[in-house]
Amino acid sequence: MKKALKILGKILKVVVVLLIVLYGLAYWYISSHKKELVQEFSEMISEKIDGKVDLREADVSFFSSFPKISINAKNILVTDTMYKVHQHPFFKAEELLVNVSLFKLIAKKSALTGMEMKNGIIYFYTDTSGYTNSYLIKSKKDSTGGPKKSSNPVAIRRVRLVNVQFVLNDEKREKLHEIFVNDLQLKLSDEGSWLNMEVKPNLSVKGLAFNIPKGTFLKESKIKGKFILKYEKLSQQLSFKDVNLEINEQDFILGGSFDLGDKNPQFVLSVNNERTIYEEVKKILPTRIAASLSIVDIKKEFVSAAIIKGPLKGGEPLINVSWKIKKADMKTIFMDFDKVSCEGSYSNEVIVGLPRKDPNSKILINNFDAIWKGLPVKSSRIEILDLEHPTLTCDLQSNFEVKKLDEMLSSNTIGLNKGTVKARLTYSGPVEYNSETFAKLDGEMSFNNAQITYKPRNVQLNNINGRISFKNTNVFIQDFGFNVLSNKINMNAEALGLVTLLNDDPNKVKIDYRIYAPQLNLNEFLFLFKAREAVTAKSNNSGSFNSFSSKIDNVLEKSKIDLEVNADRVIYKKFLGNNFNADISILQDAYVLKNVSMNAFGGKMDLSGSVVAAGSNKHKVSVVSNINQVNVSQLMNAFDNFRQDGITSKELSGSLNAKANVGIGMNSDAVVQPSSANGTVSFSLKNGKLNNFEPLKKIQKFVFKKRDFDQIEFAELKNTFDIKNGEININRMEIQSSVLSLFVEGLYSMKGNSDISIQVPLSNLNKRDEDYIPENIGKDKKGGRSIFLRGKPGSDGNIDFKLDLFKRYFKGNNEASPSNDKQQNDDTGSQQTKGKKGLINKGKRNRKNGG
Repeated sequence: MKKALKILGKILKVVVVLLIVLYGLAYWYISSHKKELVQEFSEMISEKIDGKVDLREADVSFFSSFPKISINAKNILVTDTMYKVHQHPFFKAEELLVNVSLFKLIAKKSALTGMEMKNGIIYFYTDTSGYTNSYLIKSKKDSTGGPKKSSNPVAIRRVRLVNVQFVLNDEKREKLHEIFVNDLQLKLSDEGSWLNMEVKPNLSVKGLAFNIPKGTFLKESKIKGKFILKYEKLSQQLSFKDVNLEINEQDFILGGSFDLGDKNPQFVLSVNNERTIYEEVKKILPTRIAASLSIVDIKKEFVSAAIIKGPLKGGEPLINVSWKIKKADMKTIFMDFDKVSCEGSYSNEVIVGLPRKDPNSKILINNFDAIWKGLPVKSSRIEILDLEHPTLTCDLQSNFEVKKLDEMLSSNTIGLNKGTVKARLTYSGPVEYNSETFAKLDGEMSFNNAQITYKPRNVQLNNINGRISFKNTNVFIQDFGFNVLSNKINMNAEALGLVTLLNDDPNKVKIDYRIYAPQLNLNEFLFLFKAREAVTAKSNNSGSFNSFSSKIDNVLEKSKIDLEVNADRVIYKKFLGNNFNADISILQDAYVLKNVSMNAFGGKMDLSGSVVAAGSNKHKVSVVSNINQVNVSQLMNAFDNFRQDGITSKELSGSLNAKANVGIGMNSDAVVQPSSANGTVSFSLKNGKLNNFEPLKKIQKFVFKKRDFDQIEFAELKNTFDIKNGEININRMEIQSSVLSLFVEGLYSMKGNSDISIQVPLSNLNKRDEDYIPENIGKDKKGGRSIFLRGKPGSDGNIDFKLDLFKRYFKGNNEASPSNDKQQNDDTGSQQTKGKKGLINKGKRNRKNGG
């Protein structure tokens, strides 16, 4: 073993000695051929560059690139003929090292094999007129016009650039590329028709602008990598694949080709990234593209790929980008999403042939699956067109608990308590709202067994089943069934232009409702007359969605609501109606009733009116009503005799027709204040009867003591009452009954101001048979000789009737008393004696006392 080591040591010594000898011989040979090497280097530059070359210093160095031998040139300057005008040197280097092959030098071949440039600049310049210094890199022509050929072809295999600035400035095409080469190593190998280049770059890119007004790519970017380029000499194709490149510490895999021919040079570039960081990608894109892409922000790495192709000499390249995202958070200018999974693509050429600019760009997202405000959201396709003025087209589906929607809305008006919602929406319109741009919203939300609370009234809608549909800017509520208190309601509604007005002018929103109920218990809706409860504002939301929620609250509180109400049966206290129909408008501080009709008490009732808030606990009620052939006793009983005790439902019966135009005050418990009533009431009572009516029975104290006042039948009773401040002015009214004839007028008041005059014509003395049918003679008849009674409140508060012998009622009220004309008396008497069978002849009087 020791012997072998000794032999190996001797061999190494011999090798070292030989190397020293050879290097010494090389040093001697190079030194003796120094002029030839420098001359070859100078010729190489002159032959390859058709410009002015200023080579101030060049020498052979054995140590600058030891163990290689090199020519060391310093302060090289190459300029074009217009240098003094534009002041951009084509080539400038503080130091240029060219490696020399000793063996090729001995063999009389081109000995320059490598090159290293330090601290320099390479500047390609084209001015606005089209003049360019790029002609310098074209080979010189010989005397025949062809390329000039060197007697010693150069075969450089290695190139290295250190601290070299590369600039391509084309002012005519507004193109500017600026790259600072920290360190670039290039190894070349010639394989016949192919030239292989192994590249190891370390670059600082200031920017690559293919069109300066359209922005700069790779602005302030760092690029590192190691890859192989292939150049096909005949076709002048530069190609590469699976190139690993690090851009701003992100790993990209590149592939592509560059057609470097003279006719129509093109390029194709593919870029793939398995761990894309969205913010970093935007940094390497032009500002305008980055701004367009800023409508979205993705907070997790994802897979992306891009294909860029286009002309090398001017023109906008075609850009197609695709990506795959999984469980990433995404923010957009219109809404934010969590746990987003989707596939997408971007293209700047939607319509082939149109300019590749933002208006012709598109973002497409497929199989979108995410969480929005806690709600699961899916979409099969989302499309954003025209990134200059982006418009969005999308379809969204979601199934979720109603409570989740409540947390998202944080509404001060509506509380969503329980149930489920199935939603489907399609939208087409601007990404950011613009009142001048048409937006189309279609879809529906289906509610299942939901519960909603209307907070200002603290009322709940239970067992909600139905759907809300969206069509363009209109919203429709369809087959919305629910229970409110004991009422089962089915509702349909429409709000035309809601989506537009919600943003432009929420106060102009108008909602039309159609409501049907088998039975409406109006007693349970009296809360509508109470003041709205104050609701503490929530603050769970922020930004644009909080604004949206506020607009919804504003619409619900201030918009005009029109209700078309239909009910088979309606109940209010003791009132019962059938076939109820009404048009009701709900304003911020008023209810307006139109076309209200129903069947009740054997007849029909129609009315219109309004209820207007007049204070915290006051309302002004205005009613215009028309009553046809209703049972007056049932009517008065249902409305508690209209809060008067002058005549009650137990005392009066008959078929009533009436028209009323009355205003009255009402408190928040829907209790009317009779003393505030004003208006007129015209009525006609047919087949009327009075049963045990005490005021008429009091007349019996004075006359007709033997007649039956317990049940009195009437001819048609009609009159118009004028009501002022709760007092009823009874215009002169004719009362023809089975027991006597009367004329009544005066004032009925619950304020203690009643003053009523009753005229009892003496013609009543005529006898009336049991089958006597009373008939009216006309209220304008004077009545002939009569007895007058005056009724005023007594000490007990009830009306006390006394003889008014001197007609003081009329004197006190400044009215003329009825005439005592004898002929009128006779006419009245003959009319009063008419009966069903004509029992008493005209002019004949029954002279029996009390007859």
